[in-house]
Amino acid sequence: MSAEDLSVDVLVVGSGNGALTAALCAWELGMRDVLVVEKSELYGGTSATSGGGIWIPCSRYAREAGAQDSYEEALQYIQGSTPAGAVPLEMQQTYLREGPKMLDFLHERTRVRYESLAHYPDYWSSLPGAKHGHRSLEPAPLQRSELAAEAPRLRDTHYMMWMFDRIAMTQVDAQVLMAQLPGWKSLAARLFWEYASDVPWRLTHRRSRRIACGCAGVARLRWSMLDRGMRLWLQAPMTELLADDAGRVTGARVMREGKPLTIRARRAVVLAAGGFEHNQQMRDQYLPQPTDARWSAAAGTNTGDGHRAAMALGAATRLMNGGWWCSSMQAPDEPVPRLAVMDKSYPGNIVVTRRGQRIANESQNYLTYQLEVYRRHSSQDPQVPAWLVFDGRSRRMYFNGPLWPTSYRPDWMLPKSYFSSGFLSRANSIRELAQGAGIDPDGLQSTVDAMNGYARTGKDLEFGRGDAEYDRYYADPRIKPNPCLAPIVEPPFYAMRINPGDFGTHGGLVTNTDAQVLRADGSPIAGLYATGNCAAAILPTYPGPGATLGPAMTFAWQAAKHFTQASA
Repeated sequence: MSAEDLSVDVLVVGSGNGALTAALCAWELGMRDVLVVEKSELYGGTSATSGGGIWIPCSRYAREAGAQDSYEEALQYIQGSTPAGAVPLEMQQTYLREGPKMLDFLHERTRVRYESLAHYPDYWSSLPGAKHGHRSLEPAPLQRSELAAEAPRLRDTHYMMWMFDRIAMTQVDAQVLMAQLPGWKSLAARLFWEYASDVPWRLTHRRSRRIACGCAGVARLRWSMLDRGMRLWLQAPMTELLADDAGRVTGARVMREGKPLTIRARRAVVLAAGGFEHNQQMRDQYLPQPTDARWSAAAGTNTGDGHRAAMALGAATRLMNGGWWCSSMQAPDEPVPRLAVMDKSYPGNIVVTRRGQRIANESQNYLTYQLEVYRRHSSQDPQVPAWLVFDGRSRRMYFNGPLWPTSYRPDWMLPKSYFSSGFLSRANSIRELAQGAGIDPDGLQSTVDAMNGYARTGKDLEFGRGDAEYDRYYADPRIKPNPCLAPIVEPPFYAMRINPGDFGTHGGLVTNTDAQVLRADGSPIAGLYATGNCAAAILPTYPGPGATLGPAMTFAWQAAKHFTQASA
């Protein structure tokens, strides 16, 4: 095939939720010659490795569950949780209006299905307009075999979301299982039986046929594409955008099978290629310090390709100093970091600096927590490194990082590298633990003594842990009087290294309400669209679970309507 021979209606770069939604919507709105290109050998990107949730208020799924919500309440809430001037108002208004329409469109025409999370609260749960559930949705599980030959090419959800590294868990399953909450044994037994009884699948596959979370969301989109015979090329990185003399984007250069290929796009190029979290040079240039790509749990292929290609054509950027922050832990025997979403929230678990002092409310939402890490960090009072400190009760009761509860994985079964690398320390007293981990003994002892007092009274006098509704989502209702606070008194004691990680950057290309990429003067670059972490976030403070994928899919829908000139 000649480099000048390939021409399509729409070229989509990336293969996560935003990319595949753009492709499907384009097809359904009349553009039948659509090509998706992905640089990796697997499709799905960080969308697939994530929890897969989408935060979309007033969805059909919430209404079907009987939830009461309104556009006005949702707008009041996101305006209250977004710093003044950070995001144009019309972007957030468009999101709230169009998100439910996008879901309706996909539900009615494709395999896409979601389930409303009744008890997952908004992250800023004390703000006006906040709700305690039904704004976040997670993908309905499905059978991997529905993808047929495409199944092996699907990127899996993060390994921390697989029971025994074999059985898929939903977000609801994980909340119950990880903290061993009431009903966890029957849930575990049911999931294990479903896996064990599927003998034909087990004979040829390590992990369960049933998939959930992020890879289920991507799988439903890809399944819908397969119904339509739509193309997705793997190992086909975009290297450059092409534009004509008038500045209109006309296509891109892509590598395929080691050879350069020019792809002309008659209608549009949609950039949905993720953030720049695995580009250390860009991290050093834009993000707060300290920063390290090795702390990121996002897909390793996200290196800012879309950002750089569009910026070379004069695209403006915004919020480049921001990320989807979440503390992470890197065990020596695990391939990528795991996110400490639940771990630091469990009662009796605290995070301390080298001085032995807490940083913030460990149970608050993970993005806000890490913003406090960066706010407080200085050379005089470094907040990095930090340690998750817990006792024998917590070790016995919960899944702390890669440590299973002791009844399943006692200390003697832990790899020696956990201790020799400094990832994990263990001791029979708080002072001995501090000395072994390199933490100030007086500082840690004082902090633990204070926390034990807070556990007795139920009131965290330092950071108010447990006061907000969200704080209590990953708590333990068996702990009284505050489900977020338990004493740290039972030896042995543990300290686990914890880093200021992320699951993506959120700064990117400036776009308008149609997802067109804009120049610094506000004019659109004709033919070029962006969504997902390529584009500047419209919910930068993460108002609820799924505040990345919800906008990615919604503005993919907006882009498709615009370049197809549809009025859906």
